[in-house]
Amino acid sequence: MADYEFQAQTSTGEPVHGTLAAADEASARRELESRGLIVGDLLWCPEVDEAGTLGDEEITTLVHAVGSAAASRAPLELTLAVLAEDNDDPRLAGVARRLVSRLQQGTTIDRAIADLDHELPAEVRGLMRAGIESGDLAGTFARFTQQRIESQRIGRKIRTIIAYPIVIILMTVPIMLLLSLFVIPMFAEIYTEFELDLPAMTLLIVGTAEQLPGLIVGLLLVVLAVPILLRVLGGRWLFHRFRGAVPLFGRLWIWSSQREFAALLASFLDLRLPLSQAVEFTGQLMSDRNVARSCQRVSERLQAGEPLSTSLGHSINFDRTLTSTVAWGESYGLLPDALRIAGELYDDRIEQQLALVRRLLPPAALIGVGTVAIFVVIGLFIPLVELLAGLSQ
Repeated sequence: MADYEFQAQTSTGEPVHGTLAAADEASARRELESRGLIVGDLLWCPEVDEAGTLGDEEITTLVHAVGSAAASRAPLELTLAVLAEDNDDPRLAGVARRLVSRLQQGTTIDRAIADLDHELPAEVRGLMRAGIESGDLAGTFARFTQQRIESQRIGRKIRTIIAYPIVIILMTVPIMLLLSLFVIPMFAEIYTEFELDLPAMTLLIVGTAEQLPGLIVGLLLVVLAVPILLRVLGGRWLFHRFRGAVPLFGRLWIWSSQREFAALLASFLDLRLPLSQAVEFTGQLMSDRNVARSCQRVSERLQAGEPLSTSLGHSINFDRTLTSTVAWGESYGLLPDALRIAGELYDDRIEQQLALVRRLLPPAALIGVGTVAIFVVIGLFIPLVELLAGLSQ
């Protein structure tokens, strides 16, 4: 089953839009027609996280192979066959072999890729449509490959920074468990035997140690369950929205998606595609599914005669800096240049935010761990010092 967004009309001409789940596009059309609706647009919104679909690295490899074949005018079947033989990834090799089989049967490349819609996300099919519409398949694939590689580079930087606190936590948790299960109970037993009047700090440490194993297990379950629940309940768009709200890191992902939108749209406009069509293709290639869904609405507003800046301003998924830069480009007839400028602005913002996080995160993690360690040591040894002082009298 897949989700489809539709634009339709009733028998009296009233516009109707919404979403429905269906096995395929034909089933979706039949379902809408059975409701007495006249179907206009039907847009597939695939779950790119399904088992068996290709990931970012695999898509980039496949797109680069197809683009290279188009640029060199080499037989695509031969390029894909070599890719299938030389690649160690079984999923990518399998997709390449099935594409070769269909092409050898005389199927066109866009039809062959459409036949594998359950194994490929919308990016590849949208890219094929854009290349065919523009008449520059090689240029379209080259531009997309460049943008995808740049997006992956930014994503790797973000993941590298996130890895530091994760490593600190992974090192700290076993130590805390060791203290809570063995060391702190031993001190608590000594203090109980001597019937000491423990200070509030020590009581807090002893009480926390008793609850810590269950607390750690609970937090671990929450950390694992939240992303799964977000994807199950709302798909990738809800996960992206939650991720964008994370302090310090949320802006990085938001700015990265704005940069990707501006760069892709500028590339399609350079191919002389109509603006509404360029926005539609951009939405099909976006990795941020919130922005991708908004692109469909923006494309519809453009077809109705609205300027791009006004259309972007109707959505909360587009940053105000992007909207104002686009408005400037429209006023001077330099929209592709304005989009490239916006992409550079977001590149600078991302680099500055990454530099800030690099400076803040390591000392903050060390200070946090050090503070907890000092608190535990002081809390445990204050009663011990008092006990030794009492015994020495």
